[in-house]
Amino acid sequence: METTIVGFAATSSSVLAFGSQFIHTLKSKTTNGLSLYRTVFDVVSLALWVYYAARVEDNPLLIATSLELFTCACVCILIIKEKRSNVVFPIKEKEKEYSPPPTPDSDPNSLSEVIVVPSRRFSV
Repeated sequence: METTIVGFAATSSSVLAFGSQFIHTLKSKTTNGLSLYRTVFDVVSLALWVYYAARVEDNPLLIATSLELFTCACVCILIIKEKRSNVVFPIKEKEKEYSPPPTPDSDPNSLSEVIVVPSRRFSV
């Protein structure tokens, strides 16, 4: 019983560790600084751990490695997508129509607002 609790605690911490990287990648919308080779090796390693956990019927290990494998594979796909297109999440900017500012009137009396600048007194 105690080892199962420790197993689930280890599962939770390891899923949170890599899950936080996955969430950060989604929020920052970039995979800069992440190594593709490291992520591919992580995917292979986690796939082997999933196979091992299934063979020995270790549920906490199977749950942890399966969730990590999923998040790691998603990050790996995002890295590959960014390397192929240099953009993971394209940002669609609204095209603004440019209209020049209105030209001022040539008549100084036609101003709707008059700005009064107080005179400055200089003291010696």
